Amino acid sequence: MKILITSLILLSFNLFSQNQAIFRIDSIPTQGILLDKGWKWHAGDNPDFAKADFDDSGWESIDPTKDIMDLPQVSKKGHIFWLRLNLIVDSSLNDQLVMMIKQSGASEIYLNGKIIHSFGVVSKNILEIKAYTPFYKPVSLPIYSDSPQILAIRYALQPNIMYSSNYGYINNCILIEVNSIENGQEKFYNYTRLGFKIFFHIGVFSTLYLLFFTFYLFYSTQIINLYFSFYALSQIVFEGFFFYRTSQSHVGWLVGFGSISIFLQIFGYLLLLWAIYHLLSQKIGVFYWILLLLGVLSIVMDTFVYGWGYLVNIVLFINLFIVDTFRISLKAVKNGKKGAWIMAIGGIFSLVSWFIAVLQIFTGWGLIHFIFITNIPLDFISIAILCNPIAVAIYLGYDFALTNRSLKQKLVEVEILSTEKQQILSSQNETLEKQVNERTFALNNSLDKLKSTQAQLIQSEKLASLGELTAGIAHEIQNPLNFVNNFSEVSSELIGEMNQELDKGDINEAKAISIDLKQNLEKITEHGKRASSIVKGMLEHSRTSSGEKKLTDIKSLADEYLRLAYHGLRAKDKDFNSDFKTDFDPNLPKIAVIPQDIGRVLLNLINNAFYAVRNIEKPLVTLVTEKSDNQIIIKVKDNGVGMSNEVQSKIFQPFFTTKPTGQGTGLGLSLAYDIVTKGHGGTLEVESKEGEGAEFIVKLPIV
Repeated sequence: MKILITSLILLSFNLFSQNQAIFRIDSIPTQGILLDKGWKWHAGDNPDFAKADFDDSGWESIDPTKDIMDLPQVSKKGHIFWLRLNLIVDSSLNDQLVMMIKQSGASEIYLNGKIIHSFGVVSKNILEIKAYTPFYKPVSLPIYSDSPQILAIRYALQPNIMYSSNYGYINNCILIEVNSIENGQEKFYNYTRLGFKIFFHIGVFSTLYLLFFTFYLFYSTQIINLYFSFYALSQIVFEGFFFYRTSQSHVGWLVGFGSISIFLQIFGYLLLLWAIYHLLSQKIGVFYWILLLLGVLSIVMDTFVYGWGYLVNIVLFINLFIVDTFRISLKAVKNGKKGAWIMAIGGIFSLVSWFIAVLQIFTGWGLIHFIFITNIPLDFISIAILCNPIAVAIYLGYDFALTNRSLKQKLVEVEILSTEKQQILSSQNETLEKQVNERTFALNNSLDKLKSTQAQLIQSEKLASLGELTAGIAHEIQNPLNFVNNFSEVSSELIGEMNQELDKGDINEAKAISIDLKQNLEKITEHGKRASSIVKGMLEHSRTSSGEKKLTDIKSLADEYLRLAYHGLRAKDKDFNSDFKTDFDPNLPKIAVIPQDIGRVLLNLINNAFYAVRNIEKPLVTLVTEKSDNQIIIKVKDNGVGMSNEVQSKIFQPFFTTKPTGQGTGLGLSLAYDIVTKGHGGTLEVESKEGEGAEFIVKLPIV
């Protein structure tokens, strides 16, 4: 009896003394009951606000289910405020109720003065406030009687959050829907179906990415596959961000993930459209650039323009994107593009599905709760999104099939042509083989003749060298022969005089004459030996080289051949005259060389030097021998006209000559080069500038 009286008094107090509107729940429909009426609001923070007997008659009425931007009295700076609701629930519904809550701030929920739930962190220190939303997850509503209940909420918005309405998202202050346990769980499952749809999208785009990227790896010249793979990858990341955003309970992160997902969506659609243009061989025109501009505008508007900015993306950009893909597909079909009908069918399905999805969203047809789609047999948004990329994949497969069929046909044609041409090629090969054999035989004969001619030219060069040497030797031998003749004549006269003195009996005078006669004979012997050595040298030069190296005094060899060369040229041309000088190192060691071969080298270089100065006003040829490191160096320098770089690059080539026709074979320097480099392991170099003479440098190793 006391309990009954107390309840009646409390009921009377709540109903009459506060003059409160009471929210009654007598039954629970399938869709639940939204607590959007009867709320009272008051700024400030007082623990008494949660008590059932607190008088809130002076509080302001409010609908907390509205967007926070539509509630100007609600502080956005983190100040705490309270909400209270008088609630009566039919006793038949006790122990069967749950609350499904979505909010934009942090809350503590009290029932009759006792806290029953807490979401986020509500604190007097605004830096500690953390906004959190359970996103319609069912939570208990522990009502055990049919007496009036006081539902009080301590609430604060987290400061410094830039709220946005991405994709039409509503930032409800706090939305509480009461439902039965069974219906609440079913409804929450329907809300979470969006996650299953997103995972389905990720699976499809992952498959497309692998398909397109594999096509590119195996056929890299068709780079369009790489662009489609980038599109699929961007949509995988977009769907991932979108899922994380829709399942994210931390309110502060919603805006960032929403902006990133919008950018990825716009980027992916523009990339897909650009790739479809190129795939269907369509020229990118004004329509595409308008879409690009709308895409950029969509990102900005959806992120920074609250309330209706998302409509630029959903109403303008996406609609025009779907329309344009269909338009260019039809245009490609009209232009006769093979396989374009596949893209056109995909465009039709995408366009129709998107139209149905828009009707579902904005008319409620199909049991849609704005963005969250529930109880729909077909997900037309998914169909609209996936039609075009799937059509692209089918088109690429069709194009691959056409290419494969064309290759097979060409292979058959090649095999037919190969069979027809095989006999022709066989007969041509036989003919060519005969011609090759004939020409090879002719070339061999020509080669033999060429070798014979080359040998003759080399011998001719040697004979020319020998002729010049012989002329020089003849001039050199003339001097000792003249001495022999002169002393012989004088000796003959002395013998006559000596006989006369003997007849007279003048023995002393006869002895004096005999002494003169002996001196004359010694001179005859000396000059005879000189003539003999010259003849011996001539024989050695004319004799074929044995290839045997001997220790040789390079200084003496160079001096001898300098004089022989000069006198040889004088013998051929009486008008020729030139100065020459020597600079010999007196301490040169003897080295092992083939004297005849090195003599030919020196003779050739010296003759060329004298030839180069034949028209110079003050001709001069210089011969230098010196030792450097482990080498003996011989330099033959002239002050002639010099050589160009082009001539220097060819000077040691066989048969190359700068002399007029008939005056040189072009083998002298070539033979000299071979003797020095191949025969003696040395080097033969030339240094020259046009108008400044030339210098040939022979370097022979000291072994």
